[in-house]
Amino acid sequence: MKQGSTDDPFAEEPADARDDPEGDETSRDDALDRTEATESSRDDSGERSGARTADGADGSGSETESPSGAGAQRRSLPYIHARDGVKDGRTQRPVFLRDHVESGIDELVAEMEAELGEDVYKTDVTEAAMAVAQENPELVLGKLEEWGYGWT
Repeated sequence: MKQGSTDDPFAEEPADARDDPEGDETSRDDALDRTEATESSRDDSGERSGARTADGADGSGSETESPSGAGAQRRSLPYIHARDGVKDGRTQRPVFLRDHVESGIDELVAEMEAELGEDVYKTDVTEAAMAVAQENPELVLGKLEEWGYGWT
């Protein structure tokens, strides 16, 4: 039997499958069905369907529950401990910033690390700043007016 990408190279081949040429097709079809089932259980973001996302699909901070025990454990953990990595569940976006704003992020990271007494990812600080801005639109409005918006 030829090995394909879905075959288990360590699986023992049943004796009747070696003698039956149709067994080749059946095992390939079974492997393909397992692969398709696995792929269909993932959504577009690559996460398993039904799994808890750290900040919800809309970024609102709400959680979806997983029927598994692992989901219950992850639900009890804070976001930074429940994720697999800093990029987990995030989409990279191009953001254009002026130099002083970008260096201000580095200063903010240093300040947060000093306050918390631990290392903090720049990505987390940047997203937290965006979340605070969304929760306090009056602060964003004030900055936009300072930049010249509303001068009509």
